[in-house]
Amino acid sequence: MKQSIDLNGVWSVRGFGEKALNPMPAQVPGNVELDLMANKIIEDPFYDENEKYLRPYEFYDWEYTRQFDVPADFPLDADLEFDGIDCVAEVFLNGEKICDTDNAFVRHTIKVDNKLKRGSKNKLTVLIKSPILSAAAYELDHHDRAQGRNMESLPLRKPAHEFGWDICPRCCLGGIWRDVRIVERPADRMLSCYFDVMKDTRPGYARVYFSYSFATALRSWNMFQVEIEMKCGDSVFKNRWNQYFTSGIIYFDIHNPKLWWPAGYGEPNMYDATVRVFADEKPLFETSTRVGLRSMKFEYDETPESFNARFVVNGVPIMVKGSNWVPADALHSRDKDRIIPILELFSDLNCNMLRVWGGGVYEPKAFYDYCDDHGIMVWQDFMIACAIAPLTDDFRARFAKEVEWVVKELRQHPSIAMWAGDNEVDAMCGWGGAIMKPSVNRLTREVIPQILHRLDPNRPYLPSSPYYSPESEAKNRPSNATPEQHIWGPRDYFKSPFYADNNAVFISETGYHGANSVESIKKFIPADKLWPWRDNSSWEYHAAHGYPYRIGLMFRQVREEFNFEPDNLEDFTIASQIVQAEAKKFFVENVRIHKWKKAGILWWNVMDCWPQFSDAIVDYYFDKKLAYGYLKRAQVQLLGIVGEWKDWGHSVVMANDSLKSFAGKMKVSDGDTGEVLFERDFRLGSNENQHLGRFNLPNCDQRLLLIQWECDDGTKGGNHYITGRTPLDFKRYRDNWLPKIQAL
Repeated sequence: MKQSIDLNGVWSVRGFGEKALNPMPAQVPGNVELDLMANKIIEDPFYDENEKYLRPYEFYDWEYTRQFDVPADFPLDADLEFDGIDCVAEVFLNGEKICDTDNAFVRHTIKVDNKLKRGSKNKLTVLIKSPILSAAAYELDHHDRAQGRNMESLPLRKPAHEFGWDICPRCCLGGIWRDVRIVERPADRMLSCYFDVMKDTRPGYARVYFSYSFATALRSWNMFQVEIEMKCGDSVFKNRWNQYFTSGIIYFDIHNPKLWWPAGYGEPNMYDATVRVFADEKPLFETSTRVGLRSMKFEYDETPESFNARFVVNGVPIMVKGSNWVPADALHSRDKDRIIPILELFSDLNCNMLRVWGGGVYEPKAFYDYCDDHGIMVWQDFMIACAIAPLTDDFRARFAKEVEWVVKELRQHPSIAMWAGDNEVDAMCGWGGAIMKPSVNRLTREVIPQILHRLDPNRPYLPSSPYYSPESEAKNRPSNATPEQHIWGPRDYFKSPFYADNNAVFISETGYHGANSVESIKKFIPADKLWPWRDNSSWEYHAAHGYPYRIGLMFRQVREEFNFEPDNLEDFTIASQIVQAEAKKFFVENVRIHKWKKAGILWWNVMDCWPQFSDAIVDYYFDKKLAYGYLKRAQVQLLGIVGEWKDWGHSVVMANDSLKSFAGKMKVSDGDTGEVLFERDFRLGSNENQHLGRFNLPNCDQRLLLIQWECDDGTKGGNHYITGRTPLDFKRYRDNWLPKIQAL
């Protein structure tokens, strides 16, 4: 085992700016904002309007320092590793500058072989520069643009949301936000290896393309031997090959493999793989990893006759049901404690995919390990969002280093279903009257594809989300000419034609606001600002600041559903949550009932990264909104759905998103009277929908319908549907219908 020295813990920090801040205790991993809070210099920026008081500190530099001992016998060859420095910084060891950093997303590895004082104390200093002044040192071009508060983000490789977003506060001071360590660097070690199984894997067979490159202290050799052993339950593979060089590629087949499947379609089987390297039959070193065997395709076709955007795993089309992953915390040093509990919510919600949104960060290994183990496919954006980034040679070179590091770091995870070049940059080329061509974006059309061709050539890649192809660009097609879309629009009634009749095959973003619980609101809004909501600066700050119209939007959505405006906080929160829950349930069911005309939905979003009024269904304090339970039911493998009113009635469909077959009986009954409106046997093959029939009701008849089914094996399920035109009676829904829905 490699020797290492953990450098996490208590450091010292001081600030250089308009008013110098004397050295004070600091925590690593940490954020400057948290250190300022801990030392009583600022109040919690997540409370009330305190975020605005961070502005003066955006122009400060921050010097982090700590001393540490190095044992006298610590190996000579050693690396200093920072898993995350945010962002522009200089690193000094024992007074000597050893590194400049300018990227918050990647690990920085610095050789410190002869720079360490073994057997005595060492001093490590990290000087983090002001992000605003660092950005101001760059001259931006006419081409470069971002949203209003985000222009500073353009030349920096730093999470874009830190400069303020509609889901995040403006907290951009930075810090040493991930682990720090010194590790031994063995002379004989693996530099990189990759089990590529994308291309030729299917039930009964897997072809593995294994590449490797290693370092060795040997100055000459006759022959190397590379041994690979893979185990998954009773599936075992082991072989050894003679190799002439320190780099190479080995092809081998595994028959009757245990395949990795997305949640709901099978087990996410993982192989424990060990690679042993020998020099003339003498052991040199070994390394271990985990491998999931599966193929992955993203079928994408813009032609009207073949309009399509769907994922296919191991040859099987997958109905995607999931959500967008936003930052776990707006202050990223706190991510570590939140990531797994949030991912457990995704699993509980029956999600089989999440999308790592391009305005956040690349998540740590534990995140992707969880997704591997639980069958959650990951749509992985590269970290550019709503920003037309510089195309200078300098920026392209810095971005290319990041992409190369990320691809090598993440490519072995079978959960990574697709790389996406960015979030909404193609779309942004037409925002605000801009007339720009997405095809000239050399980052997503040249830099990323060339790196993927070298390092991960068989995984799907989408240049932007949503993507505008050269054909769409040449013909000036509208946004709905692409099969993969972000469905935001007017945010009006959730069953309006915009939502109900959109032609998207794959919806990678859509959402609907819902209020937090009263208990949660009281945690971030002062008592004297809890009500009324109009002209309330604290409410607007938590909209997030810069998007105050969304407060009024929630009240308009309540009025559309119930034809009243709540006059107290309690009624508002429950009414808003009901509307959000019904909306998001409808979005998912509208995709599932149109299988395979529609092939997936990633709604926005599961969890807040700070306390706010938002589309999230779980707030920052892990308090679940009503939509959580509605969506959990809407995303089960087998679901009974009542369709929208048409031709004087409703259709009834059983949807099966699994490789199992189901048979049983289902009924639709009035939740108030018990009257059975529809009853039918069903028999579904794998991965298919069955239209069971119709029943008639006038569209003016407002009822709660309970949809219940029981399979021949005894498993049961339930769903609900509200008939009739809006507005509904709020008290009837809250007091009568809601308890019955929650009891399903």
